[in-house]
Amino acid sequence: MSATEAKIETPVLIVGGGMVGLTLAVELGSRDIPCTLISEGESTAAHPQGNTLNSRTMEHYRRLGLAAEIRSAGLPADHATDVVYATRFAGWELARLPMPSTEQKLGDPEHTAQTPEPIHRANFFFIEPILKARIDKLPSVDVRFGHRLTAFEQDADGVSASVVRADDGTELVIRCDWLVGCDGASSTVRQSLGIGYAGKGGEDETFMRGRMLSTYVDAPELAALMTFEPGWHYWTVNEDDRSSVATLDARGKYVVLTRMPPGKDETTVDAAAAFLGCVGADIPVEVLSVKSWMAGLALLADRYQDGHVLMAGDAVHLFTPTGGFGMNTGVDDAANLGWKLAAVVAGWAPPDLMNTYEAERRPIGIRNTSMSHQFASAVAGLEIPDALEDDSVEGAAKREKLGAYLATFTEEFRSLGIQLGARYDGSGLIVDDGTTPPEDSPFEYVPSAVPGGRAPHLWLGPGDAMFDHLGAGFSLLRLSDEPVAVDAMLKAASDLGIPVSVVDITDPRVRDAYGADLVLVRPDQHIAWRADTEPTAPTSVWKRITGHP
Repeated sequence: MSATEAKIETPVLIVGGGMVGLTLAVELGSRDIPCTLISEGESTAAHPQGNTLNSRTMEHYRRLGLAAEIRSAGLPADHATDVVYATRFAGWELARLPMPSTEQKLGDPEHTAQTPEPIHRANFFFIEPILKARIDKLPSVDVRFGHRLTAFEQDADGVSASVVRADDGTELVIRCDWLVGCDGASSTVRQSLGIGYAGKGGEDETFMRGRMLSTYVDAPELAALMTFEPGWHYWTVNEDDRSSVATLDARGKYVVLTRMPPGKDETTVDAAAAFLGCVGADIPVEVLSVKSWMAGLALLADRYQDGHVLMAGDAVHLFTPTGGFGMNTGVDDAANLGWKLAAVVAGWAPPDLMNTYEAERRPIGIRNTSMSHQFASAVAGLEIPDALEDDSVEGAAKREKLGAYLATFTEEFRSLGIQLGARYDGSGLIVDDGTTPPEDSPFEYVPSAVPGGRAPHLWLGPGDAMFDHLGAGFSLLRLSDEPVAVDAMLKAASDLGIPVSVVDITDPRVRDAYGADLVLVRPDQHIAWRADTEPTAPTSVWKRITGHP
């Protein structure tokens, strides 16, 4: 019989040590909230997956003090981030979507006008160790890799989880107030609750709609072989097959997505041959690892919560990687969950606050999976003409026509509206001021201080983002030339134990952008309330925006 350790008690148990679980642990640990994270794997991910940290994700990491370190991982800052369509690497370029390097984006006011953190191209398996290293420095976080959740039961006061340590089979019982499943697509937490997925996907039809193979390769001679200028993300299109190839480190490492051949799986497929097929020449290649997966998914869990059990990331929404929305939506889940769990555990918000998580985040999951599926369908439905690779007048004409069409796929790699435009309109935590928010667009982002949306970004000076002045709790912006009285608001917050910092800014540009003299910004940088004077019943406002019934 295996040994059983004494019961562990923790306010929050996070199940899953991927990007979302690690981010949630940083959110909690940075607020000195005790929590335990368990992960079935013995370490952070060894196989690459996901290559884009969008602007909102980078804003969250900036808030957590991690943005600069994360930008040092992945592609070198001066490396091209162009998206290139070609018949094969040794063939013809069909189209190119020019995109600036990180260095160019950070140095160009046009790219930092709406966000202090432009999109960053780095594979997640480079980022997870950075998050893990930060967690290791947070004394309130207990991290246990190599531990598997086997079962859990909840009662009116919390959850008892049964956990097994992989190396010796030791059984643990972890008692927590809140359990958060960040344990991926095959989530033990979600399945144990009997919560299903709804949406689109599962068909095995074509490239990016069906069974796919992800291959991590070392091919240092590929860059010299290319018949075109280097980029970051390559799509090969030919009559034999298609592929998606992302540069990982600019030194020969790539992640390659190809369709899984019929009758094969990751144990029998010739991954090297699949890669060389999209290269179009015989070059040395070392296959470092392979992983199978299903593309064309746009699935959403029926529920995000069951009592004291919540879920985030792939446990509640599954994307095809087109658009790069999956992990980024999960990090935004973690930002929403992080401050709410911290508030409840610290005692300045009631447990009812947690019931707002699903109400705020599930509509965003619907929105983002829908747009990702549209992008995936466009890629999957691409028709490949005959003779595309012929060295002839006919072949050249067909390449030109296809290239013109591919050049229209720009928004898959930008989608600023998806990145920055998430809103919580209708949430019980938002005080509607009667103004109309901008129309939701996946492509265009219109900065707005209408309560419910992300606070607009402005530079107050060189390198001085307004976001950097916001506190870890609520921030009360006072934006008029003459300071408006806020004594009653601060006393009401103090009486309730709510952390709030006053931020005085007299720059008229900020007042114009925010449209009021007083603005309350939540810990996740969404606007909860605004007006020109203190409310007549400040306690009621504070109770509403912190989830009191």
